[in-house]
Amino acid sequence: MAVYKRQEVTPLLKGVERGETAPVYLLFGERYLCQEIANELICRLLPDESQRANNLKTIDGDQEEMGATVNMLKTYSLFGARQVIRVMDSQILYSKVVAGTLWDKACKAWGGKEPKKALRYLTQMLALADLSPADWEKEEMGACPPGRWQELFGFAKPEDLDWVGEACVASEGSGSLSAPKSDGAELLTAALEAGIPAGNTLILLAEAADKRKKLFKYLEKNCVVVDLSVDAGSSSTARKDQDALLKEIVQQNLARFGKKLEARALPVLLERVGFHPVALAMETEKLALSVGEAATVTMDDLNAMVGRTREEALYELNEAFGNHDLAASLTISHRLKENGVHPLIVVAGLRNFLRKLLLVRAIIEQPAPAYPEGISYAAFQKGLLPQLQESLGPQQKVLGGHPFAVYKSFQQAERFTLAALKQARAALLEAEYRLKGSGLPEYLILEDFLFSVLQAPEWSRKKTVAG
Repeated sequence: MAVYKRQEVTPLLKGVERGETAPVYLLFGERYLCQEIANELICRLLPDESQRANNLKTIDGDQEEMGATVNMLKTYSLFGARQVIRVMDSQILYSKVVAGTLWDKACKAWGGKEPKKALRYLTQMLALADLSPADWEKEEMGACPPGRWQELFGFAKPEDLDWVGEACVASEGSGSLSAPKSDGAELLTAALEAGIPAGNTLILLAEAADKRKKLFKYLEKNCVVVDLSVDAGSSSTARKDQDALLKEIVQQNLARFGKKLEARALPVLLERVGFHPVALAMETEKLALSVGEAATVTMDDLNAMVGRTREEALYELNEAFGNHDLAASLTISHRLKENGVHPLIVVAGLRNFLRKLLLVRAIIEQPAPAYPEGISYAAFQKGLLPQLQESLGPQQKVLGGHPFAVYKSFQQAERFTLAALKQARAALLEAEYRLKGSGLPEYLILEDFLFSVLQAPEWSRKKTVAG
């Protein structure tokens, strides 16, 4: 069987409806697409919803033991019905060949203010060299010689590694994040060659796959492989591919509600959300629900629900947070909720703001040039700021921009200890985990984070020193 592309999925699914099935389906590439196509596939393999509840087994690839998965695949269903096993984030086809891809994804996720996603990619990359985030500092990977790095990961050592230490610190206390080694391929191949029960189907979802591996070639020849990769670069070709996918997501989600989007509103929506397929799907659904019985989502609807005015409120929240003002932070949070801003967007803004405060606080902590707390703006602008810029270099972004804005950042960083800011980052990461999986009221989780950081005495530098 050939490798299917995204545009060829529809005839593949129609074939499954006709009973043309394979023992294994490998879906690799863009994570959102893999999950969506897997759901479509499962609905056709197990059309009866009640049967689906009993005969669908889902396995977390980060915790998978391939031997147990293969045994499950070789076992007949108790009631003789079809049995589907879905492995999320499978790493069975990972190797050093995909390490560079994982690194690129991690960098993009970190730059896009998605630390959880960045940490997942980073963890998977490190696992290919039998390392974990906890090993980064212990093994002094930042100072690893280029030759050793090439040997471990199979690609040239990047220049910018500063963010990795911060990401690894954020992983502390967040549970098991270490990924297993990508083994088990021979075990699965042997089971498929020996034959598995006709009613059993394995669906592997992976964000990357080494096409040189024997298992990939076997699946390509004997099963079904679907390549859902999307060029994540910034070239015109990559942007065209990304825009095509995003437009498809908007159209499909609106069609589910019997809605259409005003033509001039589509590019505005894509520009405001960016290349974040999951976020775009959520924003599109929110738009469809907000217009009630109307058949078309207009530009006015878009501005009301996903308008630029939210940027101002998010900025105000950062300011209130930096000023250690709990009451104002809660008030602005409530206003964001009323305006329909998803809390994950708020979390993304706070994450970026905390990162800036961490960088500024680290500058304050350095011995030279010394930063005197309570320094006036005039003394900061004319004396200290030029010294800092000369000492740290023009590449230090937190020292760029208008001098008064930089001065305000230093004033805000004074209100927190370096340890408190690191704990706040970890607490924000935990809040994000809960937002995505706990089922608790979303803004309640966000308000709990604000209370925990801004009310507890140990978070405030001034109160800690006074105590």
